[in-house]
Amino acid sequence: MATRFNTVQVGDISIHYDLSDFRDPWRSDPPQTLLMYPGYCRNVEFWRAWVPLLGRDYRILRMDPRGYGHTTKPPEGSKFSVEQLAGDALGLMDSLGIERVHWVGESTGGAVGLQAALIHPERIASITLCNTTARMRKETTGKYAVGESDQESALKKYGVAEWCKLTLAGRMDLSSAPAGLGDWVAAEMARTPTHIAIAAFKLFSTIDLFPQLGRIQAPVLQVVGNKCPESRKKLVEEMRDTFPRAKLVYVDGVDNGIHFIAPDKVTAEVRRFLSEYFPGSAGGTA
Repeated sequence: MATRFNTVQVGDISIHYDLSDFRDPWRSDPPQTLLMYPGYCRNVEFWRAWVPLLGRDYRILRMDPRGYGHTTKPPEGSKFSVEQLAGDALGLMDSLGIERVHWVGESTGGAVGLQAALIHPERIASITLCNTTARMRKETTGKYAVGESDQESALKKYGVAEWCKLTLAGRMDLSSAPAGLGDWVAAEMARTPTHIAIAAFKLFSTIDLFPQLGRIQAPVLQVVGNKCPESRKKLVEEMRDTFPRAKLVYVDGVDNGIHFIAPDKVTAEVRRFLSEYFPGSAGGTA
């Protein structure tokens, strides 16, 4: 059973979150905060390994997005927008008195971070994108339909848990996954109701942030598994060349799910990136 953390009312929803700070209590410097935003239908638990790996030097803020995990589930028929999701995260920051964060997003969670940086650039010190693309690749929508007419029909037929199991290869590198991880991922994603999963997929399959990437002034770290398809490599390399300040890193030996399959490797890249753009970042302000 997933751990329950804190909740706070932000606009029309109650957001489930965890704010961890394991820095030495005698330190007097203001903490830097990493806001970890999960990908499609995922929740705070997908960042579990990151807390001990980074929590000694950074304050870690994890959250369940609108409709996911233990955060409020909007009723059927509700529409989602990336501006709304970014606003939820910024509202959570306001509620907690956090002025600025280093945004760490996985998959679609990275797209939300890009939007947050476009809306309020002064609130986003840096952005880390784990397997994030600025627009969904065409082959993705067909793959997630699993033989049905579209992804919505597949979700209605199988439900979130079974649909997730049928599409696991698209969200995690099965060759690198330990035993039991696939079932765990399906169970955690099933905390998101079917109607929310459908609405969120419709949103993320249609947005295209490419035209706005050149406006993002925060430094961007792109982390991708080197076993990913060539089409994704091409897309993330185009993104790198469009951002004003970006660094692209390929993690050896993995494809999807790098943030929870290879957390040690990915967090090492995050540390390296932050120290490069924010010298002394583990002990100073952003």
